[in-house]
Amino acid sequence: MVVLNPKSIVTGPSRTPRWGRTVSIDLGTLDSTLAISRDNRLPRAAVVVTLAAQELMRLSKAGDKVDNILVVGTDVDPTRHPGFREVTDNLRALRNKWFPRAKLNLISNDPCLGKSESRITMGIYDFPVVRMESGTAKTFQKLTGHKSTEFAEIIKHLTTLERVIIQVCFVRGDADNSTDSEVKGWLKRLKEIEPVEILMSSPPSRKRKGLPLGVPPSRLKEIVEMITEEVGTKVTEVEYNE
Repeated sequence: MVVLNPKSIVTGPSRTPRWGRTVSIDLGTLDSTLAISRDNRLPRAAVVVTLAAQELMRLSKAGDKVDNILVVGTDVDPTRHPGFREVTDNLRALRNKWFPRAKLNLISNDPCLGKSESRITMGIYDFPVVRMESGTAKTFQKLTGHKSTEFAEIIKHLTTLERVIIQVCFVRGDADNSTDSEVKGWLKRLKEIEPVEILMSSPPSRKRKGLPLGVPPSRLKEIVEMITEEVGTKVTEVEYNE
């Protein structure tokens, strides 16, 4: 008999300043007991849904509080899971049944936006949070490892999403997205995307071996002022996660 470890997929509830009391669903973990196949080590959609249902039911019956159900991916972006739509539909139904006041949100650091099914599914979430931190195709390639030719296509697809939150981390070094030209290009893309909020972070500005170098607080303040003046979108500064 195979024993599932729900902690590898479902964690929480834990409290964060940004999301309140949150249950996290890791759709992109490669450390699953029951994987899709030998070639695809992501957890089966049915396993994810079953574990989420068990935990949400348990919390509800115990009278616990959940402000947010957050879908994440530690190893693979959740939008790249083959059962992304199936899991999302089921999580929405579970949320409506057990915690109807909770938000169903998504953290996507490497979104699969080329498929219409993925974009439609992202629209089911109350707030999809998408990483977009480049102003030019060259810096996009350095920061993501994707081809520079994909940059314009991703921006185009992001403009089709509603209620999207943009996540950005400003860094310096081999890839510097805090320069005047980069920030100018990034702001131009923000105007096209029209996000409802921007979550901004930066690593420590002191040198650390093998880790990205952060942007001084004075520069971050300047960028916030530019966002407020040119885009008018709410900016929330969040803690940097290595």
